[in-house]
Amino acid sequence: MDRSLKATRNLRGVRAGERQREISAPSRGPRPREVPVLELHRLRDGEDEDPGVVPVAGRPSAVLSALSWGSASSSSTPQEWDAGIAATLEGRVSLLASPQHSYRNLTIRSHSNHKANMEPPHLSSHTFPELHHTQPDTSHARPRKLEAEGVTMERRRQAVMEQVMVDQLSRAVISDPEQNSANSVNISARHKRTLHHTMVKTPKSLTEKLLSYKLCFHARILSRCGREACRELTGFYFTCDQTLTVYEYRSFGKNRCNALPFIVRGVYRTRGRPYCLSDISQGENLRFSTDGPHVPENLRQRPYLTLRVTDVDEEAKSSLLVQFGETEHHPSEEEINDRKTLKAIQASVRERLKGRAIRTLIGLGRRLQSLDVKQNGIVGKEQLGECLMEELSLSHQEVEAVWRVVGLQREFMVDYAEVMCAVTGDMNESRKAVFIKVYIKLDPNKTGSVSLTDIEKFYCVNQQQTEHGAALDFLTCVRDAGRVTKHVSYAEFQDYYEGLSIEIPSDQVYINILRSTWNI
Repeated sequence: MDRSLKATRNLRGVRAGERQREISAPSRGPRPREVPVLELHRLRDGEDEDPGVVPVAGRPSAVLSALSWGSASSSSTPQEWDAGIAATLEGRVSLLASPQHSYRNLTIRSHSNHKANMEPPHLSSHTFPELHHTQPDTSHARPRKLEAEGVTMERRRQAVMEQVMVDQLSRAVISDPEQNSANSVNISARHKRTLHHTMVKTPKSLTEKLLSYKLCFHARILSRCGREACRELTGFYFTCDQTLTVYEYRSFGKNRCNALPFIVRGVYRTRGRPYCLSDISQGENLRFSTDGPHVPENLRQRPYLTLRVTDVDEEAKSSLLVQFGETEHHPSEEEINDRKTLKAIQASVRERLKGRAIRTLIGLGRRLQSLDVKQNGIVGKEQLGECLMEELSLSHQEVEAVWRVVGLQREFMVDYAEVMCAVTGDMNESRKAVFIKVYIKLDPNKTGSVSLTDIEKFYCVNQQQTEHGAALDFLTCVRDAGRVTKHVSYAEFQDYYEGLSIEIPSDQVYINILRSTWNI
């Protein structure tokens, strides 16, 4: 009796508190319309609660309101619950198709568990795999990779530039060779130069300000040897004295890299005049002597060394031309005629090679490789002329024109890599950069050859090659029955893609084929 009386009093107190709160509620401000009324008399024990509350599908505002404030307990039947699930899934799919709504709008909450992104047991990923299965997003992978490569290249360029400045400024004025020549009149032959006869500054002494007026460019060696063709070369042209130097960026192991001099700083000439800013342009060739102190031993066997300029800082070049008043070099009439003759020869050769460029260039490369007895890239000029006339159908007048344009009239032994580039027309530098990237992936140690096992591992069949005239597949070429070794040389790799470049006129199509075939 006492217990029932106490329960009745407690219930009356609760209802009186509810009426008092309802009366005093307006003093705290009006209740938002989307907020449900708090009905405490409908509260039940945890065992009788519904398993979850599903927000109404449709307007995002209703979903957010339900997620924020909760909802009254539902007493729907199992059939109504299944219908609610179907409506909710329709709403989720429609919201998922709209990019304006975030994943927070698709969340289902439960009374028993108020953690975000928690679903009822019967809405698991096993029941609806199509809603939870997501494809990996690779749309931003390539831009991020290209950005990382750009940062790496900029770091290398800065490292080379710092090393060049250190090397050029480290020589003190007291050890300048001009000290002896400038004071040779005042000093007798039997006396050595003393500190008293040393000049404080020589006429050609360098300062950091003078060396700051320089043009940076990148270059590669014209060679059919993979070790030489993949060297990372960075050149600098100094406008203060028209000198030029080339450095090589080399890696020693995984953690040690250094910039080493490749072509010593000096004045170099072409056609009887020093190199100028106008000569440093993308696609131009720079020729040097091989008797320099830093030229590798295997390259000293050649009579000359040809570098192809691959990239130039055009903004700095324009600024230096304006600042120092250097006018553009105007080629002579002979140079203009030579260039027109060479372009005409290239156009006729590429037209004749249409449809058979890959097979012809690979056959010509193998024939020249057999003539290169010393394996140094040098063959006799007469032998090379015969090969060009037989394989590329050149006339005797065209061959003589090539010798004159390239500047090999007086040479008996020539570099056939440079001659082949001059006759067939080398692929442009945008294509060549991707090609070098592919080869370095296959030959990271730059040994000059790639094993067939590595080629088969990385190679992916690309149907675009046959669509654009490349009827000869790469693996078909390298699996030739007459092959003795199980390695593919850089020269053969280059001949195939030089032929493919002739068959495909579009740069973007060619680059896409390289990227998709070798997954770079």
